[in-house]
Amino acid sequence: FNLRHKYSVELIKIVIPLIIVFLIALFSSIFYSNKIFDFIKDFFFLLKPILYVIIGYFFIKRIKNKAFLFELIVYSALFFAVIHIYLTVYYLSNFEFDVNLLRDYAGRGNALEVFALAIIFSKKGKELFRFNPKYKKLIIFIFVLSFIGYLSRTVTVSVIILILSLNGYLAITRKGVLYMFGFFISVGLFYVYLFSVDLERGAPGIEGFLYKLKIAPQEIFASEIDVNDHADLWDHWRAYEAKRAYEQLEDTWLGSGLVFGKGFGSLVDLGFEAPLGGTRMQYISTLHNGYSFILYKSGVLGILCYLVFLILLYRYVYSMKKNEKSILVNNFLSGTAIYYMFTTLIVTGLYNPRDFGGLIIGGLLSLKFYYEHEPKTESVPKLED
Repeated sequence: FNLRHKYSVELIKIVIPLIIVFLIALFSSIFYSNKIFDFIKDFFFLLKPILYVIIGYFFIKRIKNKAFLFELIVYSALFFAVIHIYLTVYYLSNFEFDVNLLRDYAGRGNALEVFALAIIFSKKGKELFRFNPKYKKLIIFIFVLSFIGYLSRTVTVSVIILILSLNGYLAITRKGVLYMFGFFISVGLFYVYLFSVDLERGAPGIEGFLYKLKIAPQEIFASEIDVNDHADLWDHWRAYEAKRAYEQLEDTWLGSGLVFGKGFGSLVDLGFEAPLGGTRMQYISTLHNGYSFILYKSGVLGILCYLVFLILLYRYVYSMKKNEKSILVNNFLSGTAIYYMFTTLIVTGLYNPRDFGGLIIGGLLSLKFYYEHEPKTESVPKLED
Protein backbone atom coordinates (compact mmCIF):
# COMPACT_ATOMS: atom_id res chain seq x y z
CA PHE A 1 0.00 0.00 0.00
CA ASN A 2 2.78 2.44 0.93
CA LEU A 3 4.58 1.76 -2.36
CA ARG A 4 1.41 2.29 -4.41
CA HIS A 5 0.74 5.48 -2.45
CA LYS A 6 4.28 6.70 -3.13
CA TYR A 7 3.90 6.15 -6.87
CA SER A 8 0.48 7.82 -6.94
CA VAL A 9 1.93 10.87 -5.19
CA GLU A 10 4.82 10.94 -7.68
CA LEU A 11 2.36 10.81 -10.59
CA ILE A 12 0.32 13.67 -9.12
CA LYS A 13 3.48 15.76 -8.67
CA ILE A 14 4.30 15.29 -12.34
CA VAL A 15 0.86 16.25 -13.71
CA ILE A 16 0.32 19.19 -11.31
CA PRO A 17 2.02 21.69 -13.69
CA LEU A 18 -0.42 20.68 -16.46
CA ILE A 19 -3.33 20.97 -14.02
CA ILE A 20 -2.17 24.50 -13.12
CA VAL A 21 -2.07 25.44 -16.83
CA PHE A 22 -5.67 24.23 -17.05
CA LEU A 23 -6.78 26.11 -13.90
CA ILE A 24 -5.13 29.38 -14.98
CA ALA A 25 -7.00 29.23 -18.30
CA LEU A 26 -10.23 28.47 -16.43
CA PHE A 27 -9.67 31.44 -14.11
CA SER A 28 -8.85 33.78 -17.01
CA SER A 29 -12.07 32.79 -18.79
CA ILE A 30 -14.07 34.59 -16.10
CA PHE A 31 -12.91 37.98 -17.40
CA TYR A 32 -13.73 37.45 -21.09
CA SER A 33 -17.01 36.81 -22.88
CA ASN A 34 -16.08 33.85 -25.04
CA LYS A 35 -18.54 31.68 -26.96
CA ILE A 36 -19.62 28.46 -25.26
CA PHE A 37 -18.61 26.23 -28.20
CA ASP A 38 -15.08 27.67 -28.27
CA PHE A 39 -14.94 27.43 -24.47
CA ILE A 40 -15.81 23.72 -24.49
CA LYS A 41 -13.31 22.99 -27.29
CA ASP A 42 -10.42 24.63 -25.42
CA PHE A 43 -11.58 23.03 -22.17
CA PHE A 44 -11.00 19.57 -23.62
CA PHE A 45 -7.84 20.59 -25.51
CA LEU A 46 -6.14 21.64 -22.26
CA LEU A 47 -7.62 18.75 -20.28
CA LYS A 48 -6.49 16.13 -22.84
CA PRO A 49 -2.79 15.74 -21.87
CA ILE A 50 -3.71 15.47 -18.17
CA LEU A 51 -6.22 12.71 -18.85
CA TYR A 52 -3.91 10.94 -21.30
CA VAL A 53 -1.00 10.78 -18.85
CA ILE A 54 -3.25 9.41 -16.10
CA ILE A 55 -5.02 6.92 -18.40
CA GLY A 56 -1.71 5.72 -19.88
CA TYR A 57 -0.26 5.27 -16.40
CA PHE A 58 -3.10 3.19 -14.96
CA PHE A 59 -3.66 1.23 -18.17
CA ILE A 60 -0.08 -0.06 -18.28
CA LYS A 61 -0.12 -0.50 -14.49
CA ARG A 62 -2.98 -2.99 -14.90
CA ILE A 63 -1.32 -4.91 -17.77
CA LYS A 64 0.65 -7.94 -16.61
CA ASN A 65 2.95 -7.93 -19.67
CA LYS A 66 4.88 -4.72 -19.07
CA ALA A 67 6.41 -4.86 -22.54
CA PHE A 68 2.89 -4.39 -23.97
CA LEU A 69 3.45 -0.63 -24.29
CA PHE A 70 6.30 -1.11 -26.78
CA GLU A 71 4.40 -3.83 -28.64
CA LEU A 72 1.46 -1.45 -28.95
CA ILE A 73 3.66 1.39 -30.22
CA VAL A 74 5.43 -0.74 -32.83
CA TYR A 75 2.41 -2.72 -34.06
CA SER A 76 0.19 0.38 -34.28
CA ALA A 77 2.95 2.34 -36.04
CA LEU A 78 3.43 -0.53 -38.49
CA PHE A 79 -0.29 -0.43 -39.32
CA PHE A 80 -0.20 3.32 -39.98
CA ALA A 81 3.05 3.02 -41.96
CA VAL A 82 1.41 0.53 -44.35
CA ILE A 83 -1.57 2.86 -44.83
CA HIS A 84 0.76 5.80 -45.44
CA ILE A 85 2.76 3.88 -48.05
CA TYR A 86 -0.45 2.85 -49.81
CA LEU A 87 -1.70 6.47 -49.95
CA THR A 88 1.71 7.69 -51.12
CA VAL A 89 1.95 5.11 -53.91
CA TYR A 90 -1.63 5.83 -54.97
CA TYR A 91 -0.94 9.57 -55.16
CA LEU A 92 2.33 9.16 -57.09
CA SER A 93 0.67 6.82 -59.60
CA ASN A 94 -2.22 9.19 -60.31
CA PHE A 95 -0.96 12.74 -59.81
CA GLU A 96 2.04 14.93 -60.60
CA PHE A 97 4.69 14.86 -57.89
CA ASP A 98 4.35 17.85 -55.60
CA VAL A 99 5.70 17.73 -52.05
CA ASN A 100 2.95 19.83 -50.46
CA LEU A 101 0.09 18.10 -52.27
CA LEU A 102 1.57 14.68 -51.53
CA ARG A 103 1.80 15.46 -47.81
CA ASP A 104 -1.71 16.90 -47.78
CA TYR A 105 -3.02 13.70 -49.34
CA ALA A 106 -0.97 10.96 -47.66
CA GLY A 107 -0.12 12.57 -44.33
CA ARG A 108 2.41 14.92 -42.78
CA GLY A 109 3.68 12.66 -40.01
CA ASN A 110 2.67 10.20 -37.33
CA ALA A 111 3.92 10.40 -33.74
CA LEU A 112 3.57 6.64 -33.25
CA GLU A 113 5.91 6.04 -36.18
CA VAL A 114 8.40 8.49 -34.66
CA PHE A 115 8.47 6.54 -31.38
CA ALA A 116 8.60 3.19 -33.21
CA LEU A 117 11.49 4.32 -35.43
CA ALA A 118 13.42 5.42 -32.35
CA ILE A 119 12.90 2.05 -30.68
CA ILE A 120 13.90 0.11 -33.80
CA PHE A 121 16.95 2.14 -34.84
CA SER A 122 18.47 3.07 -31.50
CA LYS A 123 21.38 0.90 -30.39
CA LYS A 124 19.65 0.00 -27.13
CA GLY A 125 16.08 -0.08 -28.39
CA LYS A 126 16.31 -3.84 -28.93
CA GLU A 127 16.22 -4.19 -25.13
CA LEU A 128 12.64 -2.89 -25.27
CA PHE A 129 11.45 -4.65 -28.40
CA ARG A 130 13.07 -7.28 -30.60
CA PHE A 131 11.69 -8.49 -33.93
CA ASN A 132 11.58 -12.06 -35.05
CA PRO A 133 14.51 -12.23 -37.53
CA LYS A 134 12.17 -13.77 -40.10
CA TYR A 135 10.25 -10.48 -40.47
CA LYS A 136 12.81 -7.92 -39.32
CA LYS A 137 14.08 -6.79 -42.74
CA LEU A 138 10.58 -6.45 -44.20
CA ILE A 139 9.28 -4.45 -41.25
CA ILE A 140 12.31 -2.15 -41.20
CA PHE A 141 11.85 -1.60 -44.93
CA ILE A 142 8.20 -0.62 -44.38
CA PHE A 143 9.12 1.86 -41.65
CA VAL A 144 11.96 3.41 -43.66
CA LEU A 145 9.79 3.76 -46.77
CA SER A 146 7.03 5.44 -44.79
CA PHE A 147 9.54 7.71 -43.04
CA ILE A 148 10.99 8.86 -46.39
CA GLY A 149 7.49 9.36 -47.79
CA TYR A 150 6.59 11.90 -45.11
CA LEU A 151 9.32 14.31 -46.31
CA SER A 152 8.92 15.96 -42.93
CA ARG A 153 11.37 18.20 -41.12
CA THR A 154 9.59 17.63 -37.81
CA VAL A 155 9.56 13.83 -38.12
CA THR A 156 13.26 13.73 -39.06
CA VAL A 157 14.45 15.85 -36.13
CA SER A 158 12.07 14.08 -33.72
CA VAL A 159 13.42 10.63 -34.63
CA ILE A 160 17.01 11.85 -34.14
CA ILE A 161 16.12 13.30 -30.71
CA LEU A 162 14.51 10.08 -29.49
CA ILE A 163 17.30 7.85 -30.84
CA LEU A 164 19.89 9.98 -29.05
CA SER A 165 17.83 9.86 -25.87
CA LEU A 166 17.39 6.07 -25.87
CA ASN A 167 21.13 5.68 -26.29
CA GLY A 168 21.66 7.99 -23.31
CA TYR A 169 23.21 10.88 -25.24
CA LEU A 170 20.85 13.66 -24.11
CA ALA A 171 22.17 13.80 -20.55
CA ILE A 172 24.55 16.67 -19.87
CA THR A 173 27.66 14.52 -19.61
CA ARG A 174 30.92 14.61 -21.57
CA LYS A 175 29.64 12.04 -24.08
CA GLY A 176 26.20 13.64 -24.26
CA VAL A 177 27.63 17.11 -24.88
CA LEU A 178 29.87 15.72 -27.65
CA TYR A 179 26.92 14.09 -29.41
CA MET A 180 24.73 17.19 -29.05
CA PHE A 181 27.58 19.38 -30.27
CA GLY A 182 28.08 17.08 -33.27
CA PHE A 183 24.36 17.21 -34.04
CA PHE A 184 24.25 21.03 -33.97
CA ILE A 185 27.42 21.30 -36.06
CA SER A 186 25.89 18.94 -38.65
CA VAL A 187 22.69 20.98 -38.76
CA GLY A 188 24.71 24.20 -39.03
CA LEU A 189 26.78 22.90 -41.94
CA PHE A 190 23.62 21.67 -43.67
CA TYR A 191 22.10 25.14 -43.41
CA VAL A 192 25.31 26.71 -44.72
CA TYR A 193 24.82 24.52 -47.78
CA LEU A 194 21.10 25.40 -48.10
CA PHE A 195 21.83 29.14 -48.04
CA SER A 196 24.63 28.70 -50.57
CA VAL A 197 22.28 27.34 -53.26
CA ASP A 198 19.34 28.98 -55.00
CA LEU A 199 16.13 27.10 -54.18
CA GLU A 200 12.89 28.09 -55.83
CA ARG A 201 9.75 28.47 -53.75
CA GLY A 202 7.01 26.08 -54.85
CA ALA A 203 9.41 23.95 -56.87
CA PRO A 204 8.32 20.32 -57.36
CA GLY A 205 10.20 17.36 -55.94
CA ILE A 206 13.14 17.48 -53.56
CA GLU A 207 13.92 21.14 -54.32
CA GLY A 208 10.57 22.13 -52.79
CA PHE A 209 11.35 20.06 -49.69
CA LEU A 210 14.80 21.64 -49.34
CA TYR A 211 13.24 25.10 -49.67
CA LYS A 212 10.92 24.27 -46.76
CA LEU A 213 13.96 23.19 -44.72
CA LYS A 214 15.75 26.40 -45.60
CA ILE A 215 12.96 28.67 -44.34
CA ALA A 216 12.13 26.57 -41.25
CA PRO A 217 13.74 28.93 -38.67
CA GLN A 218 12.18 32.01 -40.29
CA GLU A 219 8.81 30.27 -40.43
CA ILE A 220 8.76 30.19 -36.63
CA PHE A 221 10.71 33.26 -35.52
CA ALA A 222 10.29 35.90 -38.25
CA SER A 223 9.12 39.29 -36.92
CA GLU A 224 8.87 41.32 -40.12
CA ILE A 225 6.11 39.84 -42.29
CA ASP A 226 4.46 41.49 -45.28
CA VAL A 227 0.80 40.46 -45.03
CA ASN A 228 0.15 41.84 -48.51
CA ASP A 229 2.70 39.44 -49.99
CA HIS A 230 0.97 36.07 -49.88
CA ALA A 231 4.18 34.13 -50.50
CA ASP A 232 5.93 35.88 -47.61
CA LEU A 233 2.89 35.43 -45.35
CA TRP A 234 2.48 31.69 -45.94
CA ASP A 235 6.22 31.08 -45.61
CA HIS A 236 6.06 32.63 -42.12
CA TRP A 237 2.54 31.64 -41.10
CA ARG A 238 3.46 30.19 -37.70
CA ALA A 239 5.33 33.37 -36.83
CA TYR A 240 2.41 35.51 -38.03
CA GLU A 241 -0.08 33.62 -35.84
CA ALA A 242 2.20 34.01 -32.82
CA LYS A 243 2.74 37.71 -33.50
CA ARG A 244 -1.00 38.38 -33.72
CA ALA A 245 -1.61 36.47 -30.47
CA TYR A 246 1.09 38.41 -28.63
CA GLU A 247 -0.23 41.77 -29.87
CA GLN A 248 -3.74 40.97 -28.66
CA LEU A 249 -2.49 39.88 -25.25
CA GLU A 250 -0.59 43.16 -24.91
CA ASP A 251 -3.80 45.00 -25.73
CA THR A 252 -5.49 43.87 -22.49
CA TRP A 253 -5.95 45.71 -19.19
CA LEU A 254 -2.43 46.54 -17.96
CA GLY A 255 -1.18 43.71 -20.16
CA SER A 256 -2.79 41.18 -17.79
CA GLY A 257 -3.36 38.84 -20.72
CA LEU A 258 0.39 38.29 -20.97
CA VAL A 259 0.43 37.02 -17.38
CA PHE A 260 -2.78 34.98 -17.24
CA GLY A 261 -3.85 34.60 -20.88
CA LYS A 262 -7.41 35.02 -22.15
CA GLY A 263 -8.74 31.64 -21.11
CA PHE A 264 -10.90 28.97 -22.70
CA GLY A 265 -12.68 30.01 -25.87
CA SER A 266 -10.40 32.95 -26.65
CA LEU A 267 -9.85 33.51 -30.36
CA VAL A 268 -6.92 35.10 -32.17
CA ASP A 269 -7.94 37.73 -34.72
CA LEU A 270 -5.80 37.18 -37.84
CA GLY A 271 -6.75 40.58 -39.22
CA PHE A 272 -8.21 39.15 -42.42
CA GLU A 273 -10.07 36.08 -43.65
CA ALA A 274 -7.47 33.41 -44.35
CA PRO A 275 -8.12 30.23 -46.37
CA LEU A 276 -7.75 27.61 -43.62
CA GLY A 277 -9.17 24.11 -43.46
CA GLY A 278 -11.08 24.47 -46.71
CA THR A 279 -12.86 27.63 -45.57
CA ARG A 280 -12.09 31.28 -44.85
CA MET A 281 -11.45 32.13 -41.20
CA GLN A 282 -10.49 35.34 -39.43
CA TYR A 283 -10.72 34.13 -35.82
CA ILE A 284 -8.88 30.96 -34.81
CA SER A 285 -8.77 29.04 -31.54
CA THR A 286 -5.58 26.98 -31.97
CA LEU A 287 -2.13 27.99 -33.17
CA HIS A 288 0.64 25.94 -34.77
CA ASN A 289 3.15 27.27 -32.24
CA GLY A 290 2.17 25.54 -29.01
CA TYR A 291 4.00 28.06 -26.81
CA SER A 292 1.92 30.85 -28.36
CA PHE A 293 -1.19 28.72 -27.87
CA ILE A 294 -0.44 28.20 -24.15
CA LEU A 295 0.49 31.87 -23.80
CA TYR A 296 -2.82 32.97 -25.32
CA LYS A 297 -4.89 30.67 -23.10
CA SER A 298 -2.99 30.84 -19.78
CA GLY A 299 -0.26 33.46 -20.15
CA VAL A 300 3.38 33.41 -19.16
CA LEU A 301 2.46 31.52 -16.00
CA GLY A 302 1.01 28.75 -18.14
CA ILE A 303 4.16 28.50 -20.27
CA LEU A 304 6.34 28.31 -17.15
CA CYS A 305 4.19 25.48 -15.77
CA TYR A 306 4.33 23.61 -19.08
CA LEU A 307 8.12 23.89 -19.10
CA VAL A 308 8.25 22.68 -15.50
CA PHE A 309 6.31 19.57 -16.58
CA LEU A 310 8.80 18.87 -19.38
CA ILE A 311 11.77 19.51 -17.09
CA LEU A 312 10.35 17.05 -14.54
CA LEU A 313 10.31 14.43 -17.30
CA TYR A 314 13.77 15.34 -18.58
CA ARG A 315 15.37 15.03 -15.12
CA TYR A 316 14.66 11.29 -15.09
CA VAL A 317 17.77 10.78 -17.22
CA TYR A 318 19.69 11.48 -14.00
CA SER A 319 17.60 9.13 -11.82
CA MET A 320 19.23 6.42 -9.75
CA LYS A 321 19.85 3.44 -12.07
CA LYS A 322 18.26 0.17 -10.92
CA ASN A 323 18.64 -2.05 -14.00
CA GLU A 324 18.93 -1.84 -17.79
CA LYS A 325 15.17 -1.54 -18.34
CA SER A 326 14.92 1.25 -15.78
CA ILE A 327 17.75 3.14 -17.49
CA LEU A 328 16.09 2.84 -20.91
CA VAL A 329 12.67 3.97 -19.66
CA ASN A 330 14.23 6.95 -17.89
CA ASN A 331 16.12 7.83 -21.08
CA PHE A 332 12.91 7.49 -23.09
CA LEU A 333 11.04 9.83 -20.73
CA SER A 334 13.88 12.34 -20.94
CA GLY A 335 13.91 12.18 -24.74
CA THR A 336 10.13 12.55 -24.84
CA ALA A 337 10.49 15.80 -22.90
CA ILE A 338 13.02 17.16 -25.44
CA TYR A 339 10.79 15.89 -28.26
CA TYR A 340 7.86 17.92 -26.92
CA MET A 341 9.99 20.98 -26.28
CA PHE A 342 10.72 20.84 -30.02
CA THR A 343 7.31 19.82 -31.42
CA THR A 344 5.51 22.41 -29.29
CA LEU A 345 7.19 25.01 -31.51
CA ILE A 346 5.85 23.37 -34.67
CA VAL A 347 2.62 21.44 -34.11
CA THR A 348 1.28 22.45 -30.65
CA GLY A 349 3.05 19.56 -28.88
CA LEU A 350 0.97 17.82 -26.20
CA TYR A 351 -1.98 20.07 -26.98
CA ASN A 352 -2.27 18.88 -30.57
CA PRO A 353 -5.71 17.20 -30.72
CA ARG A 354 -4.26 14.37 -32.86
CA ASP A 355 -1.33 13.70 -30.51
CA PHE A 356 -1.46 10.64 -28.25
CA GLY A 357 1.92 11.19 -26.63
CA GLY A 358 0.37 11.73 -23.22
CA LEU A 359 -0.68 8.07 -23.19
CA ILE A 360 2.91 7.04 -23.94
CA ILE A 361 4.24 9.32 -21.21
CA GLY A 362 1.80 7.84 -18.71
CA GLY A 363 2.73 4.32 -19.76
CA LEU A 364 6.44 5.06 -19.46
CA LEU A 365 5.93 6.53 -15.98
CA SER A 366 4.16 3.34 -14.96
CA LEU A 367 7.06 1.26 -16.33
CA LYS A 368 9.59 3.50 -14.60
CA PHE A 369 8.04 2.84 -11.20
CA TYR A 370 7.61 -0.86 -11.96
CA TYR A 371 11.20 -1.49 -13.10
CA GLU A 372 12.59 0.45 -10.17
CA HIS A 373 10.68 -1.86 -7.84
CA GLU A 374 11.21 -5.04 -9.89
CA PRO A 375 14.89 -5.16 -10.94
CA LYS A 376 14.56 -8.55 -12.62
CA THR A 377 14.78 -8.34 -16.41
CA GLU A 378 11.75 -9.46 -18.42
CA SER A 379 11.98 -11.32 -21.69
CA VAL A 380 11.94 -9.10 -24.74
CA PRO A 381 8.76 -9.45 -26.87
CA LYS A 382 8.98 -10.81 -30.39
CA LEU A 383 6.66 -10.70 -33.35
CA GLU A 384 4.70 -13.87 -33.63
CA ASP A 385 5.11 -16.13 -36.68
